[in-house]
Amino acid sequence: MSIRKKMQNTPVGLERNMSVSFWWFFDQSPARAVIESKIYDRYHDISLLIEIDLTKQTIIDTEIEERRAPFATCPGAISNYGFLNGIKFNRPGLEIAIREAVPKSGDGCIRIDQLLFYAVDNFVSALGYELKSRQIPDRWNEERHAPDAEPFEKRSAAVHQWWIRDRVMKNSCFTMNVKFLNEEDSKPLIKEPTITTMLLGLRHPGK
Repeated sequence: MSIRKKMQNTPVGLERNMSVSFWWFFDQSPARAVIESKIYDRYHDISLLIEIDLTKQTIIDTEIEERRAPFATCPGAISNYGFLNGIKFNRPGLEIAIREAVPKSGDGCIRIDQLLFYAVDNFVSALGYELKSRQIPDRWNEERHAPDAEPFEKRSAAVHQWWIRDRVMKNSCFTMNVKFLNEEDSKPLIKEPTITTMLLGLRHPGK
């Protein structure tokens, strides 16, 4: 019997939903992003808002909103996350910062930590998709349907090749394996900068 059939007639015990949303402000100086990481279940309704300096990949500011928490004391942990400002927004940097600032002191919040890691784990891919959407010409962008767009199959194949030839994405998963490289499908976007090149360009604007 499948797992789905085993549970289909049993009421759910707890359903916990997490989501993350991104807003981009490339026209500001420095370029910035705002992230909202949320957790929602019958015990929690919490948002973590993070403002990022895209040129330095650091946290500018954070806000934590606890609309629902299990206990009246839970919001007391919010003020202990001021240490995040100025921290590099990457997983290793955040893990070290949390261990040093709220290690075993009991001053932190497991859920806030989860929201922070959920945001950073999705950040680079979200930024990558945004940069790709802005860079790839409409004719070849598989997300858009411009009047002069190529057939979807051709657009999808070209964008796939564009991802694979990036030095970081190459061989990062099954779909990005170099065994899927195709010289003919690569031609339409061969002159477009790769995603890693664009990410590095954010850190050195104008170069």
